[in-house]
Amino acid sequence: MAKDYYEELGVQRGAGADEIKKAYRKLARKYHPDVNPGDKTAEDRFKKISEAYGVLSNEEKRRQYDSVGHDAFVSGGQGYDFSGANFEDIRNTFGGGFDFDDIFGDIFGGGNRRASANRNRVMRGDDLYYNLRVPFYDVINGNEYELNVSHSVTCSECGGKGGEKKACPTCGGTGQTSRNKGGFFVSSVCSSCGGSGQVTVKQCGTCHGRGQVESKERIKVRIPKGVDKNSKIRVPGKGNAGLNGGASGDLYIVTNVQDHPVYRREGDNLYVDVEMDMFEAALGEKIEAPTPYGAVTLNIPAGTQPGQKFRLKGKGVPMLKGGGTGDLYLVMNVKIPAVAYEADRETLREMMKKYATNVREELLKKGKI
Repeated sequence: MAKDYYEELGVQRGAGADEIKKAYRKLARKYHPDVNPGDKTAEDRFKKISEAYGVLSNEEKRRQYDSVGHDAFVSGGQGYDFSGANFEDIRNTFGGGFDFDDIFGDIFGGGNRRASANRNRVMRGDDLYYNLRVPFYDVINGNEYELNVSHSVTCSECGGKGGEKKACPTCGGTGQTSRNKGGFFVSSVCSSCGGSGQVTVKQCGTCHGRGQVESKERIKVRIPKGVDKNSKIRVPGKGNAGLNGGASGDLYIVTNVQDHPVYRREGDNLYVDVEMDMFEAALGEKIEAPTPYGAVTLNIPAGTQPGQKFRLKGKGVPMLKGGGTGDLYLVMNVKIPAVAYEADRETLREMMKKYATNVREELLKKGKI
């Protein structure tokens, strides 16, 4: 019989529920009968820490224990007798707060049981991703591609079962076996079927028991107008096959749009630099400007400044989800020539006196410097 439940678990009286649980897990791993077969001392120690945890893990019983002391949990002066107890007896004694499945899952192979359950559960197949290099003009016009895609498909020979199967004779199809260990009935994954509840009578010669085979398929994919870098186009059902009758995953085409040497893209808008000399900018000029849809002619007004932008509406990138097209902006790049002849330089000086504005004086007047 434990003298002090806190001392038995090696925790302070103010310990939180998580700390108590952690301490019990550590001790249970150390003293469990499965880990110490035939060791009576370890078995007795395991029973004592189980008794302590059964009380301290239950809020109401812990309050009673803290208030009245150990005598409140002594039955007939003997305390709880676990000498012939099994897991269900302890659950009934200590109530729902004592969760052996949670505590011993990793000791008794609970993790393997869960993994086995996942293997036998209907599961959707994995999605696949295919990186596709897309030229700039396919963004403007869209295009159709034929891609060679490798993915898993359900084996047609066995229908995804992996072969002929029958209920496991060891566990009777439950996937678990139990045995009495020091008065405790311990459940574990069936070693014959690995927890699946079934054994293969004859393995499928096509998929070798996997239930799936690799397949290469040629798939037509329409790349819509307006895709950008890292846009994703979903092709339903062309990912890997599902398990146990689950749906196939999807195929996602990830676009890697190539840059264009002339156009710069910002969202659905395009920008293009247009070079003109200072005389054209000063006097105005009719120019032919490039667009992805063909060249257009437009009049550049007199007095056009370097960096000034002119918008061509609807000449940008089509919007991916519809709703129109972006714009194209012509950015004026005005070139200033080097004047070599003195006569020309004098002419420019005369023009400067007539037309030029003293920028510094204008800024002073406006109070900006």
